[in-house]
Amino acid sequence: VVLCAGILLFVWQLGRVSGSYLASQQDARMEEWVAGNASIGGKYAYLTFDDGPSEQTDKILDILKEKQVKATFFVVAKPGEMSRKRYQRIVEEGHTLGMHSFSHDYKKIYASVEAFSEDIRKLDSFLYDITGMHARMFRFPGGSSNSIVDDMGPYIRFIKEEGYEYYDWNAVSGDAINFHVSPQKLNKNILKDIHGQSPVIILMHDLTQASHTVEALPALIDTLKEQGYQLRAISKSTEAIHHVSLEEQKEY
Repeated sequence: VVLCAGILLFVWQLGRVSGSYLASQQDARMEEWVAGNASIGGKYAYLTFDDGPSEQTDKILDILKEKQVKATFFVVAKPGEMSRKRYQRIVEEGHTLGMHSFSHDYKKIYASVEAFSEDIRKLDSFLYDITGMHARMFRFPGGSSNSIVDDMGPYIRFIKEEGYEYYDWNAVSGDAINFHVSPQKLNKNILKDIHGQSPVIILMHDLTQASHTVEALPALIDTLKEQGYQLRAISKSTEAIHHVSLEEQKEY
């Protein structure tokens, strides 16, 4: 009887330990999932740079490294060894390399869905040859609300069917509208759009002419951190912002 009671006590204690262990493992997995999911709790901001790489890319990457921040680069196809090194550096330093378009020629890209798909596949192949990876994040030239295409439905459908996710923005610096605007004004534009919302996807540009974007970046990062934002690169878990969606297209 004593022996049976001892065995039962041991099994009960083992169950408690195993249960605690499994619970802790589940908690750890849950914490990991929450930490990687931009739509759960906290305040999240995503710095995104379109149209690069350019002569400014390395300066942007240097600032991001110094500030220990990750960002997203929606790139186009640029020839030359320096551009090749910049694509590679974006990936090697843990930033997200996203696709924007091969040519960035709106008339050619949006001439038809066939022309659009050819451009995107060409860019995908171009980047894969350089980095050894397929970019899965995408930003439409001009955004999904661009003024070139009346019906974005077929273009969005192609992107979705190819397994990409597209990302628009909800905060704009205006850095590509006027290259002579002060860095202070650029940041003021962004902060005006943000007004405490989360997630925030910030549109900026990686262009040779946009030196004011580089000058504004350190202060922008510091201000966002002071406001409680965690700055991250776009990933599969990032809540996408769509100006236009398939559902909205069906309503027309």
